[in-house]
Amino acid sequence: MEIFLALSPILSIFLFLFAFKQTSFRSAIFSYFVCLGIVLLFQPFQLHMGEILHATAKGALICFIVAYVLFFGIFLFHLMNQIGLIQSIASFVSDTTNDRMMQTLLICFGICPLIESASGFGIGFMVAAPIFLSLGYPPFQAALLSFIGLLASSWGALATGTIIGSQLVNIPLSVIGSSTAILSTPIFAYMMITSLYIVGGWRAVQEKWLELLGFFLLFSLSIFLFSKYVSVELAGILSPLMTIAFGFIRIKASAAKRKVTYSQSAASLSGENRSIIKILSPYLFLTVCILLSRLIPNVSHTLQSTFILDLPSYSYKLALLYSPGFWLGLTCMFTIMLFHVPFSIVKQSLCSTVRQWIPFAVTTTMFISISEIMGVSGMHQLLAQTAGDAFGKMFMIVTPFIGAIGGFLTGSNAGSNAMFIKLQVQTAQHVGLSWQSISISQNASSSISTIACPSRITLGAYLCNIPSRENELLRTTTLMISGAVMIVLIETVSWLTMFQ
Repeated sequence: MEIFLALSPILSIFLFLFAFKQTSFRSAIFSYFVCLGIVLLFQPFQLHMGEILHATAKGALICFIVAYVLFFGIFLFHLMNQIGLIQSIASFVSDTTNDRMMQTLLICFGICPLIESASGFGIGFMVAAPIFLSLGYPPFQAALLSFIGLLASSWGALATGTIIGSQLVNIPLSVIGSSTAILSTPIFAYMMITSLYIVGGWRAVQEKWLELLGFFLLFSLSIFLFSKYVSVELAGILSPLMTIAFGFIRIKASAAKRKVTYSQSAASLSGENRSIIKILSPYLFLTVCILLSRLIPNVSHTLQSTFILDLPSYSYKLALLYSPGFWLGLTCMFTIMLFHVPFSIVKQSLCSTVRQWIPFAVTTTMFISISEIMGVSGMHQLLAQTAGDAFGKMFMIVTPFIGAIGGFLTGSNAGSNAMFIKLQVQTAQHVGLSWQSISISQNASSSISTIACPSRITLGAYLCNIPSRENELLRTTTLMISGAVMIVLIETVSWLTMFQ
């Protein structure tokens, strides 16, 4: 009975989402009240109202870390979309190549991961989806491909989630980063093949096998080498830059064979005089700012010690100026000034941002609060201990699914690691498994499952203007991500079986 009660908040989320076909917003609220009822009425997990409010407030504070970034990310998108920059990026890609497959590879494994690694929290998706729509991709297809572009979420927001995992279990960052890259390599191949299949079926995969192989080898090898020998934080930025360069080189080589002029189409954008550098300047500005804030010690120290939101009673600390959210806000101001955006457009973009941001913020707060309440009430500990006792060394089979559930619920690798990585490690030590391998499996599975986070699916459905297909989008994305989690499972079991 206690196990069922401990599982009930998680099961209720799936029940409301898939059985009753409720939106993520409603499912989150209903599931929160299910969790609330359990900790108020049932003795094994009973909490006082003060403890519940404390856990809920902490959930809201954790959500604020994400919401702070996301608000300005959505605002930047609306600004760029209103003044035509998103369309200009789409035109550049379109003018560079008419090949649908190459467009897909460039956006999914170049542009989207680059922006996501610089800013995190799904912002890469918010940029990629409008580009796909502008290129004429069907809305449902555009949403799926944009989610695939988040395949390197372990390195999102300068690898924030991986850094948290490293600190919580005391593993060197280069070790957990490079090991996650190894574990993610088959997932990269799976996602690249899936992207081409979505656009053109198996025939597209067969026709573009050489380009697919090139993108895969360059992306996976570079992200591993940069993580191991350069910097985990920068690996997610440098690797997509290399794949983008490879893509344009490949396109240019192909155009030369067909005697098609490449430089002219790449230099001009549908007759516009804007250069690609100016069009991408908001993202370049954002990337440079974030890099400088991390790479220059004096700047980094100043930002981390100024304007700190410090709440010791919640074990909560947020450097407001060090967060990507601050730099995104600065980038919005930069964009407004550089392109002389009229006040009417700024106001309209702000209103659109608020309408999209509020459901996401409420949904994410509810999910994280559920996790916090479960942790405080002992539900997490009971589930981990029970799993360890029930499975023994076969707990390795459960590990990827625990990580995946955390990523699915919170939409954040950082949130999932904060919730589960210590419990995973404790359980691994309890049953005699390699806790380092278990923590790496947790990091990989939680990051890839953030793609299917219900609140992110909601945002994607509205962004692509298909709110009526939200449940269909959730089912399809969940099925796709389940395949990636199964890959992590096979790798985890194989690794621990051979080397345990």
